[in-house]
Amino acid sequence: MTDGLWLLTTCLVSFAGAVALCRAVMAVGVRDAPDEPRKTQLTAVPTLGGVGVCLASAIALMIAYVLGGQVLSKGVMIVLGASVGALLIGLIDDVRGLGARLKLGLLIGVGIWIAALGVGPDVLSPWPGAQFPLPMFFAALGALAWIILMMNAVNFMDGANGLSMGMAAIAAAGLCACAIVAGASDIALCAGALCGALVGFLVWNVPGRLFAGDAGALMTGGLLAGLSLLLVERRPDWLCLAPTLMLPFLTDVILTLGWRLLNGKNLLSAHRDHAYQIAIKAGLSHWQVSAVHAVWALNAAGLSLVAGIAGGWFPLMAFLTLAGASIWVHIRVRASGVRAGLVGRGLA
Repeated sequence: MTDGLWLLTTCLVSFAGAVALCRAVMAVGVRDAPDEPRKTQLTAVPTLGGVGVCLASAIALMIAYVLGGQVLSKGVMIVLGASVGALLIGLIDDVRGLGARLKLGLLIGVGIWIAALGVGPDVLSPWPGAQFPLPMFFAALGALAWIILMMNAVNFMDGANGLSMGMAAIAAAGLCACAIVAGASDIALCAGALCGALVGFLVWNVPGRLFAGDAGALMTGGLLAGLSLLLVERRPDWLCLAPTLMLPFLTDVILTLGWRLLNGKNLLSAHRDHAYQIAIKAGLSHWQVSAVHAVWALNAAGLSLVAGIAGGWFPLMAFLTLAGASIWVHIRVRASGVRAGLVGRGLA
């Protein structure tokens, strides 16, 4: 089979495997109880969906390697290994609980591993004709910051059925498409496997029967971050495509943390201040909130792909356009929430 057929096969195998494996992990006794105000479920829900996603992706990639000779590069293998490390950290937190500072410290360790092994661009090219070589230290520091930001962003947004993992599936599909255009077949294969597994997980997550848990969210964020770094490493002129793909996560998380900082709130404590949480408190259902974010993610993925194909100034223009629109919507939602008394300095 051609590389394209193996990519399609990997996506389908990953999807089918995730549907089956996620159903199996629902029988394991690890559940997420509604024991905090920020949790919206009415009863305890199985929370090992991330394990099913990981296993399904691994099986699909292994089949592609053994039967199709689809070899992954060293960089992709480093990202996969680090993402499994993030999954294990999240799994411990799901099962036994970890303090916020300890968990952050462990995740920084995962990020240092990826950055220290050289994953990420050493030249930045944000617009045509611009070439900014990065010293090794600053390249590693930038990669570390991106990895930590994305792992936590996917986790922070995982608060409604189908929301975070739905956006992640679309981002993975967009990343896969961009990698195909760039000729990075190994990145495309891994992103495709992740996309298929996440869609299989959503079969159980959208109706609220299974959660990804911190394990699934941290692993997914690590994969998206690492694979996007590898893509920019191979196409420095696509520097702006990585944040454009991830804007549905980044806008809410960064602006919410900034708002909490300005209002004297603890940045490490659990809360209900995200824009999507304001929408839920205003009366929107999980599926409505997730559907709006899915459309947003589709716009980001489509715009990234078109900008990548067009080249030139388009990647930067796409990022600035979507970022501006996203910030405007976020500010409007937050202002409405403040006026309605749904969010504020003295509210949890």
